[in-house]
Formats: sequence, C-alpha cells, structure tokens
Amino acid sequence: MFRRPLLYPRLYPWLLLAAALDVMLTWLILELGGQEMNVVARAAINAAGLPGMLLLKFCGIVLVIAVCEFVGRRNTATGLRLAGVATVITCIPVALSLFMIGELAWMRASGIDPAAGGPAEAVTVTGAR
Repeated sequence: MFRRPLLYPRLYPWLLLAAALDVMLTWLILELGGQEMNVVARAAINAAGLPGMLLLKFCGIVLVIAVCEFVGRRNTATGLRLAGVATVITCIPVALSLFMIGELAWMRASGIDPAAGGPAEAVTVTGAR
C-alpha cells in the first residue's frame, strides 16, 4: 500500500525542519512568559503540555505530506506547489517566534514582566517571584 517513493523528498525535510523549529521556539517563548496565540495549539498545550504540542504538530505535518502526495499523484506540478507553499507557511510562525523571543528578552532586560505587561517585581531568571 505505501510502497511508492515520496514525490518531493527534497522538500519535505525543509517542512520538517520548519515544523521542529516552530515547536522548539514556541516552547522557548512559553518558558520566557509568552503565550501561544493559536487557539488549537493552546488547547493542546493546556491539556497535555509539550507532548500535546508535539502530537498536534506531528499530525499536522503527516496530514500536509499526505495531501501533497495525494494531489501530486494526480498533478505533479500542483503537488509540488502545494508542498512549497506549505513549507513557506510553516516558516512564518518561526520568523514571528524569533521576533517575539527578541521582544521578550528585551522586556526582561528592561525589567518588564512579560506576563504582567508592566515592571517586574524581583523577576528571577526563571520568571518566579
């Protein structure tokens, strides 16, 4: 059943890299006091923590690759475009996360508690009060 080779083996590793970076940077943002903005991802994190976020990302990537393969078997060029667009879209949260990490780091360096949005009251490196 699954014996056919993947149609876009040179593109999927980039998709996986972007997805892995998204998970890692999201977790870093949460550790720095930021919040998950995606409602579905926030629910997964609240319900199961990091394993929930990993499971959600894994299922999403499997679905994207399956759709790209399905479409690509009918029209190779369309499947390739779809895989490329999916990769670019997955890179958008990574770029935004890098910006947010810089902003959170600046807030901490300026003595602003990211969770409260105001000056920190003896915030330690771990964010505990």
